[in-house]
Amino acid sequence: MLRAPGFSRYLTGFGLSLLGDQIWFIALGWAAARMGDPRQTALVMTAASVPRAVLILLGGTLADRYGPLRVSLVSQTLRAALMVTFAVAVVTAIPGHLWLLIGTALLFGALDAAHMPAAAALPPSLLRPHELPAGQGLVQTLERTATVLGAPLGGVLVAAGGPGLAAAANAALFTTALVLLRHLRLPARTREAEPEIPADRRNLVVSLWTGVRYVVTTPVLGPILLVVSTLNLALAAPLNVGVALLSGDRGWGAAGFSLVIGGFGAGAVAGALLPVVLPAARRPAVTGLCWVTAGAGCVALLPLLPGLTPTTVAAAVLGFTTGPAGALLLGVVQTHTDHAFLGRVMALVSFSALGLVPVSYTVFAVVVQHSSLTAAFAGCGVAEAVAAAVALSARSIRAATTSREELPG
Repeated sequence: MLRAPGFSRYLTGFGLSLLGDQIWFIALGWAAARMGDPRQTALVMTAASVPRAVLILLGGTLADRYGPLRVSLVSQTLRAALMVTFAVAVVTAIPGHLWLLIGTALLFGALDAAHMPAAAALPPSLLRPHELPAGQGLVQTLERTATVLGAPLGGVLVAAGGPGLAAAANAALFTTALVLLRHLRLPARTREAEPEIPADRRNLVVSLWTGVRYVVTTPVLGPILLVVSTLNLALAAPLNVGVALLSGDRGWGAAGFSLVIGGFGAGAVAGALLPVVLPAARRPAVTGLCWVTAGAGCVALLPLLPGLTPTTVAAAVLGFTTGPAGALLLGVVQTHTDHAFLGRVMALVSFSALGLVPVSYTVFAVVVQHSSLTAAFAGCGVAEAVAAAVALSARSIRAATTSREELPG
């Protein structure tokens, strides 16, 4: 896997970039909190997250139009420049100035919307089809490790030198990632040439709609992306809202909440490595959906367990199921996606993980208010299980494989 030409370079650059993302959000949150007005703090953090969620589908369209490597390079260059500019502004201007924070947050979110789907679309150009599930396992391991390491590292940098130092460190991380990406050599079949842009791609809105239609009408992609979206939505609310409510009801406090979430994170990192160490599954879509079904049972079980320790263990098992589920299903998605649509397809995956999460929080809270916490957890588990069952009912999913010699497109 790591001997695949360019993939280890991609992984290193991708990991550094993810680490910088986490450091940035810690630094931004700290700078916003120092203004002392909760409304201003909320405004800054909203400015950081909304552009990424709103524009990410457009970012995927740009990746397909101009090539994912090119968009990754341009967006990474601009992200590094933005961090240098912010670091200088913090030193020379008034630290914590509201409009400086809002403006930088908006720009960073917009650049992230272009960078995320473009970077996510690169592995199919670097790996053979049967290697994609294991490759996705390594990518997800990096994502979760960066989340775990980025927060404390960001805290140390902010404590040592404020948000300016954190931004300078980010500029160094992004620049190093940029250098690594610039030396990627894509195979001839996927190298980004200068083709004439078809009529349906000249208009970005039309191109975006074409990508959505492509997903809906492709037998393998539609059902699997429905499951991936349901998995993102059905996990976000129970973990971030449900476990917090559960900890409050049972007197576990912040320490108990952190322990349960930490158990999930540790399990997720271990699970993401499973497709890397095991032989490639003959029917990766079916295997991934079985893992989704197992995770659905764990979600429903969480509020029924009697104490903190068994709840933490169940959360760790839940995290473990998400690793191979995500890696196998995304590997199948990338194998069966034409290269001309990879950016838009990966943007749809990212949108389900970012843009729709507030919806899941709202629905979860409404169910808790009108029924019970147990019913809300159970509803999320049932949603996962039903989505997996619907996907498994499709013959195209049961027959889906990653054993083809050539990537589509």
